[in-house]
Amino acid sequence: MDWFRQLDGLISEAGVTPPEDHLRLWKTAEPLIAEVFVTEILTRVWAAILTAADLHRKDAVGGPIARHTLKGHTEARNRCLTLMVNTLQVPCVKMSQVERLRRKSERWSDLLIGHLVLNYQLDAFAFENSRSLEFGQSQMREIIAATDEPVWEFVLAGVRLAFSSVDSVNAPSDVWNRGIVRSVLGSFPADSFDGTGTFKSVRRVRIERPTADSDKVSDALLQSMVAEDRPAKRSQLKFSELRQRPSR
Repeated sequence: MDWFRQLDGLISEAGVTPPEDHLRLWKTAEPLIAEVFVTEILTRVWAAILTAADLHRKDAVGGPIARHTLKGHTEARNRCLTLMVNTLQVPCVKMSQVERLRRKSERWSDLLIGHLVLNYQLDAFAFENSRSLEFGQSQMREIIAATDEPVWEFVLAGVRLAFSSVDSVNAPSDVWNRGIVRSVLGSFPADSFDGTGTFKSVRRVRIERPTADSDKVSDALLQSMVAEDRPAKRSQLKFSELRQRPSR
């Protein structure tokens, strides 16, 4: 991963650079560290989703890959913390914005996977298990009680507001990040999104998407309507044939 190469290079360079020049290194490191912290939200949430899906299906398809990816991202995050805490001698005020971004990313990650931690015991994916469980309990209460209230739309609006300042940051791996997002979104059927690109609710998708059962019901109704229009015929069915038919 290119993050490792860049972070290891900064750690090595800081070891041979006079402390008065560390501020220059920090200006190079800051956007990289911010990118690692923010993008970990997607890595952690998607890994939790795939693992929960495997547990639900009692299979191991996406979970192992997701956990391996999360492990790599966690290692990059640890390098960022090493650079901030033990390597660069920079005034804390200079690092305060990135530190706030780290805490915010951790909190939102725990919120977004809260219901998965609660329902599938995915404690390893949360930064603070108790906080994530609390979020999960609150989410389940809101989801159960909700009728027309767009619960997750409010959550999405909150995420956009919380990270609105990140739009001004030039991500070092912008092209790579966009490719990852496209791959994640490509995992969902096309009819999962509305005209604006936002996810539809599960209820709406189920209503709009025809199922095999609904098709069978529709065919049966049509056949019964056609049969009613035909003149009645004497049944040629024999009881011996009924006994030979497999029971449903």
